[in-house]
Amino acid sequence: MRRIQLVLATLSLFTYSLGVNAQDKQVSGFNFPSDRKINVGVLVYDGVEIVDTGGPIDVFVKANNWNGKYNIYTVSATANKTIIMDGGTVNLIARYTIFDAPQADILVIPGTSPEIVKKISADNKMMDWIVKQNINTQMTMSVCTGGLILANTGLLNGRSATTHHWSIDELKSHKEINVQEKKRFVVDGKFLTGAGVTSGFDVALQAIELINGKEIADDIALGMVYNRYGDMLFLPKK
Repeated sequence: MRRIQLVLATLSLFTYSLGVNAQDKQVSGFNFPSDRKINVGVLVYDGVEIVDTGGPIDVFVKANNWNGKYNIYTVSATANKTIIMDGGTVNLIARYTIFDAPQADILVIPGTSPEIVKKISADNKMMDWIVKQNINTQMTMSVCTGGLILANTGLLNGRSATTHHWSIDELKSHKEINVQEKKRFVVDGKFLTGAGVTSGFDVALQAIELINGKEIADDIALGMVYNRYGDMLFLPKK
């Protein structure tokens, strides 16, 4: 009996060790600054979807209530800092432009209509800026059709990703991307992609969980009266 107990104890210790090592490996996958706030840059442009933009911003703002860890700012895709958001109902004044923005630790790319996606994806200066920022980001995330913008840079090649279900076929046209349908968000390495609009809450909360822990992420969701454990069963069957 004592021998069996010793074997079980050894196995338990081994399993615990594996769990700790796995957790250490996950944490060591990111290298967020310890001597300053984490820069969260949110790319904005004319026609950007309001909730795609405001959802992640609100999550990070609320995370600052716990630790004041995030420096959140908007970056205009052009030299003009005045952005007319989706529907022409809200004017936003970006703090920076792509010509003077600091390096983001977390880059957020909100979505818009498919027509505007095509238009802004043809803006080489903006697309080049995303690629250059991504070199030194710890996390690069997209919301809704922001995933198409990110896909058009080529950065998602060889990755799993998702986008709005109405645009999923367009994402599938990128053959190098492993498209995940009917998932609210997908995490592949440092890339986090959200399925659409309210999934911006999901990707931002997942980022908070990876950085600050599940308890804080769940507390933020609770304060926002948001169910971060919803599914995609409401989608029509094909």
